[in-house]
Amino acid sequence: MQQNKLSISNILILLSIFFTLLTFVIEDIYMFGMHRWFFDAGVYHVWLAQMFSSQFLHGSILHLLFNSIFIYYFWNILENIIGYKKMLIFFISNALFVWVILTFFAGHTTTVGISSFALALLTYYTLLLKQRNNPEYTGGITAIVINIAIWLSPGISFLWHFGWMLFWAIFFFTQKKK
Repeated sequence: MQQNKLSISNILILLSIFFTLLTFVIEDIYMFGMHRWFFDAGVYHVWLAQMFSSQFLHGSILHLLFNSIFIYYFWNILENIIGYKKMLIFFISNALFVWVILTFFAGHTTTVGISSFALALLTYYTLLLKQRNNPEYTGGITAIVINIAIWLSPGISFLWHFGWMLFWAIFFFTQKKK
């Protein structure tokens, strides 16, 4: 990756900061979190917009801060491994994959945050370390198990996080082995 390019990871952090801070001024922006009301009502243009807007909204400054730190550190590492274009393609296709899962299986709860993509990255990176026989993969497994336990907490979307993790595992196993 060239030094003068702004990474996809850093662009996603900036978008998350912008949209989350905007909710302090315009609280109604939370209606663009992922839920199926617009789909059920036939307001498909808003439903389509939710696929991306829900990624960048966060429930609190702390939620945004933890996601941003994780993204900054780990996503940039993975982006250097898989490349700028592939990271963008898989962020978009992953968002589409989870958007479909949430639309048809999550009911009427609203889901926000890019933390699910952070877990997807953790899954991919852990599998990559395992494939390379790097013993640090066990730390990734521990982090994944802790995250799964957190998903079982009230107010956290299990489907949102699991969908991203599943997508990246599928992506990992469909890649050509080097």
